Amino acid sequence: MNMHSLNQTVIDEQAAVWFSRCCRGLSSDEQAQLDAWLTADISHVRALADMQRVWADFDLMPRPVLLPGAVLPMRRVRRWTPGRALAASVVLLCSVLATPQNWFGALPVQELSLSSEANEQRQVELADGTRIDLNVGSRLQVRLYPDHREAELLDGEAFFAVAPDVARPFEVIAGQSRVRVVGTRFSVRRSREHLAVAVESGRVMVQPQLGSAQQVMLGAGEGLAFGHRSKHLQQLRLGHEEIASWRRGLLVFRDRPLGLLLDELSHYRAAPVRLVNTSLAEKRISGSLNINDPDAFLAALPHLLPVRVEHQGDDGVLIHAQ
Repeated sequence: MNMHSLNQTVIDEQAAVWFSRCCRGLSSDEQAQLDAWLTADISHVRALADMQRVWADFDLMPRPVLLPGAVLPMRRVRRWTPGRALAASVVLLCSVLATPQNWFGALPVQELSLSSEANEQRQVELADGTRIDLNVGSRLQVRLYPDHREAELLDGEAFFAVAPDVARPFEVIAGQSRVRVVGTRFSVRRSREHLAVAVESGRVMVQPQLGSAQQVMLGAGEGLAFGHRSKHLQQLRLGHEEIASWRRGLLVFRDRPLGLLLDELSHYRAAPVRLVNTSLAEKRISGSLNINDPDAFLAALPHLLPVRVEHQGDDGVLIHAQ
């Protein structure tokens, strides 16, 4: 074996080690070491790119769409200076490696985009047996992988009856919030102001905000509401009849803070309901309302609490303290 072949064998072995590390995720120190290794020689970039393509050909990972871009500058080396070609290759490749997605993992075995109209509720059963009820005006993306399952709630509300599978935990992503389970029944609502989670059976772990160590374990009959702006978290005790009661065309609420109730009620109107006096947000109220006629509840609200209801020209509603 000549010296060139020996050197290439060493480089290929190093590329294999780096590829393995990338598959499990790099620490900040390892990322810095990889950057230095790639920058040291253009052949390192080629070797790692070749390693990735080999795995893609075996369908063990999705084919990386940016890799041709990482190799392309090397083919243009006659028109580029060597330094610019190397820099472009390293930047493109490192940007792919740093992308926070399941880039090196397996393809999803099922992928769905679900949505419901303003007056429509939908029910879908996934390939794993999980059932999802989608509330009106909601959007959801579902991805089932061999080792985990995830649903991203883009807007609105959904109820999940998750099929138990210890080997494939289920995660609901709602903006910066995460809800993790193995098998349980629960609802998640995402609005501009709040994240709301309610558990019918089983247990769920809620991380209200990415980057925060705060996590809350909820069991059956428990819920929480988290304010995206205020960062205020409220834990709630919920009756069985309250949880995802919208599936029966109702909102059932018991000793519910008025601010949370109106945030949820706004989802069923063309325009939101707002509190003029923030002190009203913690006023407690119990009862039920028809989600198809939310304004009937607003008409009755002054008989339940010392408030005045003001309807605006854009269908918005303001609630004033009396």
